[in-house]
Amino acid sequence: MLHQHQPRAAAKITTSARNVSRTDTETFVFLLLDGFDAMALSCATEPLRQANELSGKAHYAWRVVSVTGGPVVAAGGLTVLADDRLAPLSRTETLFVIGSPTEDPSARTALKAALRRESAHGTRIGAIGSGIQTLARAGLLDNETVAAHWEQADGLAEEFPDVTVSRAAFIAGRRLTAPGGAAATDLMLHLIAERHGGDLATRIADAMVWANVRGPQSRQTVSAQSRYGVRNARLVRVLAAMEENLEAPLSAQEIAEIAGMSPRQTERLFARYLSTTPMGFYTKLRLERARTLLMQTELSVTEVAVACGYRSLSHFAKVYRASFGHAPRRMRAVA
Repeated sequence: MLHQHQPRAAAKITTSARNVSRTDTETFVFLLLDGFDAMALSCATEPLRQANELSGKAHYAWRVVSVTGGPVVAAGGLTVLADDRLAPLSRTETLFVIGSPTEDPSARTALKAALRRESAHGTRIGAIGSGIQTLARAGLLDNETVAAHWEQADGLAEEFPDVTVSRAAFIAGRRLTAPGGAAATDLMLHLIAERHGGDLATRIADAMVWANVRGPQSRQTVSAQSRYGVRNARLVRVLAAMEENLEAPLSAQEIAEIAGMSPRQTERLFARYLSTTPMGFYTKLRLERARTLLMQTELSVTEVAVACGYRSLSHFAKVYRASFGHAPRRMRAVA
């Protein structure tokens, strides 16, 4: 039985598997931070359990650690007991950080030092979800490509310009990264296939009823057509171009040219399918991105304004207040 915020009734993640022989076991260590994504942990560990179960061999072992060794509370309130505190790992172990969007700033210094120590010792390090920001703050993702959650990708790219941000399902490079949730399973199935063959990975996917196994080149989200519920090819093309040009906004004439129509015809197109104007929709996209950056990054309001295509801070503040009912600085104060 599990209770929210009750350490004595916390979940215990074990590495046991029935009827397996312990030969050539690879170990994964999951560092959990308070506010972590519980689904990401489950999606990362279940393929490992299934690999042992289906093969009859202890291909994998795993354990959960925290910074202090104490219990860790997930975003939904589930408390997980750690096996140990974060301590030096062997080079045969892989460390995954499953972080939190509300990571405690007071704990960052010690955490950075510990992660840098593991990197210096040659430990293979990866991250899932907000753990990617944790590695970035430790300077461990400079000049690396990472698969960040689509909601956090813009903020991550702005805050850490030396990190190449991808919206792929996962990246299995020097730094293993997955945006969270179900993508953690895709990453683990990929690693299992690399080490023990595609047949075992396929059997695991079947056992988990994992019908849509994604590769590293797969995208996290659906197309603009599906996102906005429109089928008109011209409009889909324009919406995709808008999403890709938020920092340097396109003009009304450029939008019309992308649509292959006159500006007036383009306005009719938006009115028909989205009940708004092209520039009105574009402004909404830019302001939504601004709100995301204010909530998820430590960028200043001025930096956020520039990142969203506003050269005048006063104009940015005016349109932001008109849209959300409060000044952007209020969000910065909350964040």
